[in-house]
Amino acid sequence: MAFLGEAVVGKICEMAVEMAVQKLTDEAKLLLDFSNDFSWLNDNLTNVRGFLQDADQQSPHNVGVKQWLEKVRVISFLAEDICEECAIESMYGNDAQTCGLSCNQWIFRYRIGRKIKDIKERMRYIIEDVNKLKLLREVLPASEVSPNTSHSVDRKKSYLLPSVYSVGIETKVDDMLRLLDNNSSPIIAVVGMGGIGKSYLLQHVYRIVKERYDKCIWLSFSQSYSISTLQCDIASHLGLGPQIKNEEMSQERAAELIHENLQGKRYFAVLDDVWEAREDLLCKLGLLTGDNGHSKILVSTRNKEVCTILDAHIYEMQCLSEKESWSLFCFYAFKGNKVPNHQLEEVGRDILKQCGNLPLAIKMVAASLPKTTMPRDWEAKLDRLKEVVVTDDDQMMPILRLSYFSLPARLKACFAYLSFFPKVEQINCEYLVYLWIGEGFIPAGEDQWDAAWDCINKLANLCLLQVWEQYEDRLTNYCRTHDLLHDLAITISKENKCFFSLEEACKGENGDCCRIFLGMKDVNDAQISERRPVWLRTLSLSQNWRITCIPGNMFMAMRGLRVLELSGTDICTLPQSLGKMKLLKVLNLNDTQIEKVPECVRHLRSLLFLALPLRCRKLPVWINEVKCLQHLECKGVTRVPKGISKLIGLRTLRSDWLDVSSEGDRFMRPEDFVNITQLQELCLDVNKDMDSRIEEGILALLVKMRRLTIRKSTVKELKLPKKMIAMKGLESLIVFKFAVESWICGMANLRELELKCCGGSHYLELQTMPNLVRLELSGNDNCKELPKAFGQRGGFMHLRFLKIDWFNELEEFPELEEGAMTRLEEFYLCNCRKVKKVGVGLELLKCLKVFYYKKSDNLEEMFKVGGEYWDKIKVINPHVKIMS
Repeated sequence: MAFLGEAVVGKICEMAVEMAVQKLTDEAKLLLDFSNDFSWLNDNLTNVRGFLQDADQQSPHNVGVKQWLEKVRVISFLAEDICEECAIESMYGNDAQTCGLSCNQWIFRYRIGRKIKDIKERMRYIIEDVNKLKLLREVLPASEVSPNTSHSVDRKKSYLLPSVYSVGIETKVDDMLRLLDNNSSPIIAVVGMGGIGKSYLLQHVYRIVKERYDKCIWLSFSQSYSISTLQCDIASHLGLGPQIKNEEMSQERAAELIHENLQGKRYFAVLDDVWEAREDLLCKLGLLTGDNGHSKILVSTRNKEVCTILDAHIYEMQCLSEKESWSLFCFYAFKGNKVPNHQLEEVGRDILKQCGNLPLAIKMVAASLPKTTMPRDWEAKLDRLKEVVVTDDDQMMPILRLSYFSLPARLKACFAYLSFFPKVEQINCEYLVYLWIGEGFIPAGEDQWDAAWDCINKLANLCLLQVWEQYEDRLTNYCRTHDLLHDLAITISKENKCFFSLEEACKGENGDCCRIFLGMKDVNDAQISERRPVWLRTLSLSQNWRITCIPGNMFMAMRGLRVLELSGTDICTLPQSLGKMKLLKVLNLNDTQIEKVPECVRHLRSLLFLALPLRCRKLPVWINEVKCLQHLECKGVTRVPKGISKLIGLRTLRSDWLDVSSEGDRFMRPEDFVNITQLQELCLDVNKDMDSRIEEGILALLVKMRRLTIRKSTVKELKLPKKMIAMKGLESLIVFKFAVESWICGMANLRELELKCCGGSHYLELQTMPNLVRLELSGNDNCKELPKAFGQRGGFMHLRFLKIDWFNELEEFPELEEGAMTRLEEFYLCNCRKVKKVGVGLELLKCLKVFYYKKSDNLEEMFKVGGEYWDKIKVINPHVKIMS
């Protein structure tokens, strides 16, 4: 019940106290006059707060505490709902009435008054039970009582990603590559205990070899996997989605279609974390290997019986050596620095022994240690590790739970919510932030965006979350959690009334459930109408293509719903009952069949995040009535209604090329940018109505912009306006057909830059940009040179991705000096037909993983196996992939 303790601390005390008392008291005096009642809640809930920390630790073992927390959970939901309803009424009610109270406001006041009276009555009973918790302080030593969980956000570090460090992986990758090349068995199984790094190894191998095969497939299993779901996953890799996603299609026919698609092709499949298998598993998945000796299947498992059943060649993964373990421990415990003293090293090595040379355990324990030079600060951690009961079957889970219980309350909530996503799914960090905010884990009284990113960074620094940047298409932050940690998140969530199957969701009373996660569970229309929990906060039905219709009365009882995830379903519309959910904050409709924004969305007064499918080509004129909207994803839309300028809190407008015109009064006009100054993401098409406003510097108003894509569609020659330097936080800039000048090199925070058909780009000193991570330069028929000093020593110090495209007159790529582009990982040279010389200095790029060239006969000869540069590069960097 640890998560319930967090819910009370985070939601009752922070939402009901800070938000209600500080923000609503002044407004409530004018509108509702509930200030005395909120103060009463403040006084009594603050008294309970000290006991909650102890209950958080004792609840797994104390039935009485569990029952008490159940009562408090219900109160927390009621208090949170009241606070948010009052905030909404204050926002919308003031617009409708400036003098006196309307009839609806009197009705609202009466209803809220009744709810507060009910809360006060329940609180009296709960406070009477608090005396029982005094026993907790006698049981727990003083050192074990959880510290104050409040923390301040370091604004400067909110978006920094932690370092990742691994040891011994290169040798294991080489072993796997040799097996793939030389072993005759089509199936190779990596066997080892949980937390030893099997999935991490397979991810490395997958990235290296995927270009060698015609088709590549990654399947993530679980203890209770579904053949139908796995077949759909395979279909998505093979482009068979529309055929396989047919309600009348049997598993046998789906397997036949998959096999027919793979027949005669070299494919590479990974079956990750297979708990158990049967002899016909591969047959049911359509992955037959008998007719194609060149295809390979990699399996990771903790169970050797799986290898026997699948007749696989076994690669048994070994734990780290003592030297490797200590190196890993020191990196996370001392941040790569030297051990401060001998005494601390002794305690550290004793702690290391408790981790069993398992990489995951070492990273988590070392990262959670206090940053100190005093051995006694680590001895308490050592004592707790020695008390952990470890079994051969489950060596990691007790250590993981110990790390979880040492987290502050807010981080516990954020970590447990990772169970929202399927195992090993890449999680978009931006979406995760909105989910946390929507659920109320990040209180409204602080900068929620920075505070949520602070939680991501802290979880990553504690090795509970893996965070990385993906830069193949756009620079985007993703995260995921380890398989075992995902299992822990599910376990914690289940203990706190979160359900992950229809069977679980249909048990118990309506008040028993607060979150239902049914993503990728093969759910159909009939099944979703069977359950309507009263206290539901999150409902996820994502990637269930058999769902084609939402029942009209489904949301009638779900008035407290905060998050509704419907992406990947086959629905065409939404019921009007959805409009009754005044507290809904996140609505994801991506990849659905909806073509028109449903009318019910108009009434979602708390909505922060709205994602629409690509087929939705038009926004309604009433979109401005959704006043709280911060993130609007409408990738199929090119023109937005004029009223959108009233959404003064809008941060993200993720559309197709946005056409802003001065003609008519129905659509957004250039002057409307004056109002949406909070905007941080925009994709803008500069037409004849916008070109003069661009020259005047209207974009300089968007001082908080972080991601800007801008295209010139007029024949008029335009320069990118220098006034854009006011966008000091700009991180991503993609420019089409503008002339660019040297001032752009002074944008110190820019991390992603794409210049496509831009005049003057070859005069820029881009190598001096201090934080550039991703650079793409696309030319045209006349482009014959790259920017000055491109390969200069000390240039592009943080660059990881470089793409040069359509430089049709380029004949020679600049020589790379030693010390240039020292972190470059991926280099793409495409459509440069006349290039004759490239590769001088490539062997110096020791971090290079991929060199890809396309449509160049000269390069084909130079970089073929045994060619002029192949051996030169491979000797120094044998792991680099050279591809065309």
